[in-house]
Amino acid sequence: MKRKRNASQDEFEDDDLDLDLDDDGDDDGLDDLDDGLEEFNLEHDNLDEFKGERKLKSHSDRLVAGYTAELKGPDVLVVLLHGTTLASALRTARPDLNFTFWTPEHFFFRTLQKYHGDAVSMQAPGVGKTTLACTADLPAGTFDEALYATYFGDPSEQAQDLLQMIHQRLRSGGRLIASTNNSRDKWVQSQLRLIFPNVVVNKQKHGVACVATKTGELKRVRGFRARSAFRQGERLVYVESRPGIFSHRRIDGGARALIKSLALLKGEASGSAEFNPSKIIEMGCGCGAVSLAAAVEYPNAKILAVDSDARAIECTQISAKLNEITSVETLLTSDGVIPEPKSWDLLLGNPPYYSDYRISELFLQAAKNGLRSGGRIHLVTKLLDWHGARMKQLFASVETHPIGEYVVFTARQK
Repeated sequence: MKRKRNASQDEFEDDDLDLDLDDDGDDDGLDDLDDGLEEFNLEHDNLDEFKGERKLKSHSDRLVAGYTAELKGPDVLVVLLHGTTLASALRTARPDLNFTFWTPEHFFFRTLQKYHGDAVSMQAPGVGKTTLACTADLPAGTFDEALYATYFGDPSEQAQDLLQMIHQRLRSGGRLIASTNNSRDKWVQSQLRLIFPNVVVNKQKHGVACVATKTGELKRVRGFRARSAFRQGERLVYVESRPGIFSHRRIDGGARALIKSLALLKGEASGSAEFNPSKIIEMGCGCGAVSLAAAVEYPNAKILAVDSDARAIECTQISAKLNEITSVETLLTSDGVIPEPKSWDLLLGNPPYYSDYRISELFLQAAKNGLRSGGRIHLVTKLLDWHGARMKQLFASVETHPIGEYVVFTARQK
C-alpha cells in the first residue's frame, strides 16, 4: 500500500529516501487516456500496433513501448509495478525476443498468468520465450535489456532500489529503457546518472523516456533494507522491511493500534471473558509486525500471515527468523481465499485506504468465509462510516475501540 505526500519530483535529493513522489492520477486500468494517443510522435513509435484488446493506457508504458522496434535482445527484463498491458504489447510487437515479466504484486501476476500462461507452458526452446515471475527480487540471470515504466507517484526509495538491481542484472553494454509520466522530470534522470554513466534523455509532452547503458559494475552497492523494533510485553520484537512495503523503516500507527487491540481479547478493557485463539490469520501482513506480536501473545497458536506483495511475504519470513518464532506461516495470494475455511478463531486486518474499499471488502469476505462460528475479527481504520455499516451487515457484536489516532472495529462471526 502507498500513502503519498505532496512533494515535487524536482525536490528530491539522493538522501530523500522516506518521501514519495507526487501522484498525477495516471493509473493503469483507472484512467482512460486514449484520446491523447495522437500526441505521441516519437520517431520510432507506432502505437497503433498496440491498440488491440488490451490497450496501453499509461503514458509511461507508451513511452517505453515506443522503443520496442529498437530492442536488440534477445533477453529482455520487464519490470511491472502498475499493470500488465505492457506485456501484451511487447509480446505482440516482438515475438522474436525472450521476455521475462517481473512483478512483486500477486494480483498482477495472476493477470499475467491469465493472458500469458499458455505461452509459458507451450513455448519451444530458443527465442520467443516468455517467463513470468512474482518474487521479492528481480529474477536471477543476465539480461541484454530492461524496461521500467515508472510513475510520478512511485515511492522514491523503491525506484532507487530497482534501478540499482536492474543495473546488476544487465550485462556490460546492456541497456535500460526507463520512463516517467512527469514531463518536467529531473529526479529519474538524476537517479539514472548516479549509476549509469551514459544516459540519453528523450522529453515528450506527457513524460520522459531515458536510455541508460551499462559500462561496468557499480563501485558501491547501496543497501535499502531496514530493521526496527517494538516492545511486546517484556519482549523486544524485531522486524525487517524493504522498499515497496507499506511503512518501510517504521511500524505504522495502524499496525500499532491493531497490536494493542490484542489486549481486548483478554477481557481487560470490557470485563468480558478471555478469548484464547488457537488459529490466527492476518490479512495484509506487511513486514509481519502484527503477526509476530500475536505469536508472542499466543505462543501456542498457529498464525498465518497473508499478503499480495512478494516483498512483504519475504520480510515477514525474515522477521520471524530474527525473533526465532516458528509458529508464523506465510501465504502469497491476492484473491482473499483463506485455507481451512470456517476454522479460524481470529482475523486481524489493516486494509489500505485506496481502491474504493475493494480491498477492505476482500478482507471482510475473507473473515466471513474463514472464521468459525463465534470467531472474531479486529480491523483497524480511520474510515469509520463505510467499515462500520458493512461490518454490521456481515458480523455480530460490532464494537469500536479508539486507539491513538485510529479506530479498531471488533466483531464476532454470526
